[in-house]
Amino acid sequence: MNRTNFNLLVLFLFFGIYFGLDQFFFAAVQSKMTDLLHNRALSHMITYMLSLAPLLIGALLLRSTDQDKLLSKFGLNGSLILGVAVGGLATVPMFVGYAFRFSLMRQPDLNSLLINTVSAGLFEELIFRAYFFGLVYRYTRLGFIPAILATSLVFALLHLYQSQDPMELALIFTTTFLGSVLFAWLYTEWKFNLWVPIALHILMNLAWMLFNVDDNATGNLDANSFRFLTIVLVIVMTVMRANKCRNSLRVNRKTFWWKP
Repeated sequence: MNRTNFNLLVLFLFFGIYFGLDQFFFAAVQSKMTDLLHNRALSHMITYMLSLAPLLIGALLLRSTDQDKLLSKFGLNGSLILGVAVGGLATVPMFVGYAFRFSLMRQPDLNSLLINTVSAGLFEELIFRAYFFGLVYRYTRLGFIPAILATSLVFALLHLYQSQDPMELALIFTTTFLGSVLFAWLYTEWKFNLWVPIALHILMNLAWMLFNVDDNATGNLDANSFRFLTIVLVIVMTVMRANKCRNSLRVNRKTFWWKP
């Protein structure tokens, strides 16, 4: 079995194991942790860390042409400061726009805030960008498009719990699917520095939650206008950085479907 096929088999097998354990045991383990620690946010994060075990094993089993350490395989060896700087600058339109357009949350639930910002941003990027997309793209010959399709599809489907209305479900699916593509593209273009999409994800969620914007990921015209400005800004920043460093974008015609 060649390296690409072996790595694909390992990555999808262990993602399947992770997904099964997450569906059947996550809630029960989190409940036990909450009873033990008496802190919902901390219990949520610890449970997530425990659930990552199959993905760590899958990453360790990959056949690679180099000696990447586990941190570099998950994109955590990049600059945290750079990630926070990019995410912070890009989300200025959301924070400023929402501050003028929407009222501030009066009684924020700290546990919910931490779970839906820090925990969601950190673990969703680790699972979907670093492992599911990143390792498929980096350790096989599959190009950006096939590597991102399965990841974004699963990522979007897992957000459909937010509504029961068919039209709203379609909007949630489209929003989260495109968001997944954006985060994967940023991860690739910033030299697989996962702190960039993590920071952007956390801060975008934080802006959305701090102000009374919407109950789900779709949002209204005003909310999406400021979110669109953030997206445009981070794309422009990414392209300008590539031009300044005299590097071509990593995602291009040569890497769309199949890497040489």
